[in-house]
Amino acid sequence: MRAVIDTNVLVYDTFEDSLHHEGARRLLDSLDLWVIPLIVMYEYVWFMRGAGVDPRDVAGKIEEYASPERARVRSAGLEGIRWALSAVLGEGLSLSRFNDKVVLRVAISEGTPLASYDSALRRQAAAEGIQVLPRTITGT
Repeated sequence: MRAVIDTNVLVYDTFEDSLHHEGARRLLDSLDLWVIPLIVMYEYVWFMRGAGVDPRDVAGKIEEYASPERARVRSAGLEGIRWALSAVLGEGLSLSRFNDKVVLRVAISEGTPLASYDSALRRQAAAEGIQVLPRTITGT
């Protein structure tokens, strides 16, 4: 099974003391292929920078997550960016939701489930007919 991976799954997987660490680890381990939107890689690096993680450690995690045996990094492309902006404008959302719309567009384009712990993004994906993983979230 494959799924589009949202940033929070990678963050929860990275930090062993995080709320959903075990769930994120199990989820990633259960998948044959991780489809990682390019914007998720950027968000992950920015998050790790803000958390004060050593850049060498971040580089190691990026290499781990983007390993060609397990992952495919995908761009939404210009059409995906246009779609995301149109969705943000059409729904009257803040531009802060743009990245989520780009991730959602990759899931739609790939025709695969979306792995995320973000409740708003999970609702948007379900509304688009995209399966969300994990199926249920416990511990929140």
